Amino acid sequence: MPRDGGRAGTGGRLATGLTEARVVATTLALGAAGGALFDWMGMPAAWLAGAMVAVAAGAIGTRVPLRVPEWMREVAYTLVGMSMGAGITPDTLRVMRTWPLSMILLAVSIAATVAASAMYLERVHRWDRVTARYSAIPGALAGVLAMAAKADVDLPRVALAQSLRLFILVVAMPWILRLIAPPPGMVAPAVVASPEGAFGVLLLLVASGAGAWLFHRFRLPGDVLLGAMLASALLHATGLVHGAAPTPVLTAGFLIAGSVIGARFRGVPAAVLRRSVGPAVGSVVIALVLAAGFAWVGSRWLGMPFGTLWIAYAPGGLEAMTIVAYALGLDVAFIGAHHVVRFLGIGVAAPLWEPKKRAPVES
Repeated sequence: MPRDGGRAGTGGRLATGLTEARVVATTLALGAAGGALFDWMGMPAAWLAGAMVAVAAGAIGTRVPLRVPEWMREVAYTLVGMSMGAGITPDTLRVMRTWPLSMILLAVSIAATVAASAMYLERVHRWDRVTARYSAIPGALAGVLAMAAKADVDLPRVALAQSLRLFILVVAMPWILRLIAPPPGMVAPAVVASPEGAFGVLLLLVASGAGAWLFHRFRLPGDVLLGAMLASALLHATGLVHGAAPTPVLTAGFLIAGSVIGARFRGVPAAVLRRSVGPAVGSVVIALVLAAGFAWVGSRWLGMPFGTLWIAYAPGGLEAMTIVAYALGLDVAFIGAHHVVRFLGIGVAAPLWEPKKRAPVES
């Protein structure tokens, strides 16, 4: 190979790397500005919701490339999951006896939510039946899109409806909970400490990383977030380590998670978004009201906090809802388990529920 060709190839890779670094830096800077603003305003789940809103606002209708690389997302989620595991306490184990009863309510709430939201999209906004149903399935975005891609649906509409629902939930639920059932809020975590000192810190990092890798490798629900959380919970439950990651680490994790969600809207034309906001908001309101109703029943029946049950039944993504729960100081083990069960149940039930497609009528 000619020497100048080699230099050109190296220079091209360097230029590509620098361009990618600028894109990531721009995305995170925008997310940090939004998170800092929300935090200054005293908003709940500030770094998650603020970063999401700011990055989405910068992405919609523009050609500005905004994205977060997959490896950075995985590292951030692993660190957040590692800290979540420190919140698994003996009280969590005691409450587990109520989980089967709550799962029954979860199953009924999912069926009611999907049926009502799909009927709303089909009857009010005249979406075709299959597109409406796939758009109404709560959470599990990647799985839903994979199934929808094999069906006769309006795939861009499904993807946008699912993304908008997650966006609305992350912004709205902390605010609503603050008004009707104020959560305790996340307690500032302590720096990791253990009888073994540096060895305990290393053990926690290695175990959490291994758990994250296994969940990612075998494509298990919750991916790296829940894998790291379960490994960390095991170490904390056995008393091998104590404490959690320092607050700046968690802030960075929330910032990256919010930026990842916001970047989903990159390149979406503003006109398309405006047409989709009305149906998305309406279906989310229906889903939230129904989930709140089942959460109220569960709180009376099981004697558990309304906010914990409401987020457990919320039609949002597994990772996003678990992070929101952690930021609000709620029971992440309980909420995470419910979203895992919902994820698995949807994967089994959704293909069996697909109706015949009928001709769409534009709203």
